[in-house]
Amino acid sequence: MFKKWDIIIIVTLLCISFIPEIVFGIMGKHYNGTYAELTIDGKLYKKINLSEHRGDEQIDIKTSYGENIVEIKDKSIKVIDADCKDKICIRSGFISEPGQIVVCLPHKFMIEIKSSDIMANSLRCLNE
Repeated sequence: MFKKWDIIIIVTLLCISFIPEIVFGIMGKHYNGTYAELTIDGKLYKKINLSEHRGDEQIDIKTSYGENIVEIKDKSIKVIDADCKDKICIRSGFISEPGQIVVCLPHKFMIEIKSSDIMANSLRCLNE
């Protein structure tokens, strides 16, 4: 059977185990400098600052591989149209958090959300 000190130790350890979750949960949501990198065939095509972006914008990307239309809406970005067969990139929807990626393999096109905030980068590495 449990003794009085066993219960105290178990409750204390449970409480302590939630401290990192609370701290990283609060701090992890505050990304100061998020931006989207659009790359084609591994080369940077465009860098878009999402932290300060307001409103709607569309970018038409035409390459020898095909055509993609990208929509930027406030602080998020997505592919709204592509002339590839599978259209997986369209189904990915909006992305806005560092580490999220949308890829169109037939067009060798990728959108990756990154953070310029050092604290956010280190927190993301810890959470992975």
